[in-house]
This record gives sequence, structure tokens and C-alpha cells, in this order.
Amino acid sequence: MDNFLLNSFPDNIKKELEQIQKLILPLAKKTSKYMFWTFPLIAIAVINLIYLLFFTTGGDDFYIPMIIYAIIGAFGFALLKESKLNKKEIEQIGVRYIVDRMKKSRYVTNERKNHYIHLVKEKPVMAMENFIKFLQEEDRLKRLTTDND
Repeated sequence: MDNFLLNSFPDNIKKELEQIQKLILPLAKKTSKYMFWTFPLIAIAVINLIYLLFFTTGGDDFYIPMIIYAIIGAFGFALLKESKLNKKEIEQIGVRYIVDRMKKSRYVTNERKNHYIHLVKEKPVMAMENFIKFLQEEDRLKRLTTDND
């Protein structure tokens, strides 16, 4: 998450988001490296294969570059597939952390915890937004509890 965005949240929310960031950072770096190489490899392979197939005359050494570009393209597509799997894994790591953190809350009722956990599991794309709402509710309840003491 952007440092600019992190700075706009209260400290308790920043701390939780930084924890998630620490968990997913190694996998996110790996995924971004894969994505960096994916499209150039695929583009090089496709452009050169099209050129070889349609704009050159087949000769004895026609098949060697064709096989090389096919391998380059296959490698690019393999990196694409791996990056998609890594993105799913990143999402799962985040959701797992969020659910565990929600379960550990001492201030939010079990009914509300279950509500938020259901929302996170139902729509992982909205997990961060729901987690922030949960943390805000938890902080509000925590302050109410400490004010009453």
C-alpha cells in the first residue's frame, strides 16, 4: 500500500496494514518481477513467430528460430500463469491475516466479528475496506471501554 495512503490512517490501522504488507511483500516482489518479463517475452515470441510464418520463405533453418521463439513464448506464458497464482496467494495471505486478527479482537462482539469475517470471505476484493471498518469499530469500542473504567 502507498505510504501516502498509510499516512492518512490512524496509528492502529497503519500498524495492521503494515503487518499485512510485511507478509505479502516477498511474494509481491516476486510477482512484479514475473510481470515485468511476461509481456515482453510473449510479445517478442508472437511478433517473431508471425514474421517467420507469414513473411519469410521456409528454408532448412526455418524451424530452429521458430522453436526458439515458441519456447520464449511458452516461458512468457508460464510466467504469466505463475504471477496469476501468486496474486491469488497474496490475496489468501491477506484474507487469512485479516480473519485471524478479527477473531482475536477482545472488544468486538462475536456477532459483529462473524459479520465482518463473512464479508471478508464473501468478497475478498473488498477485504481491506471491510478490515478498516472493523478496525475503526474496534477502536471506537475500545475507547468506550477504557473511558468507562
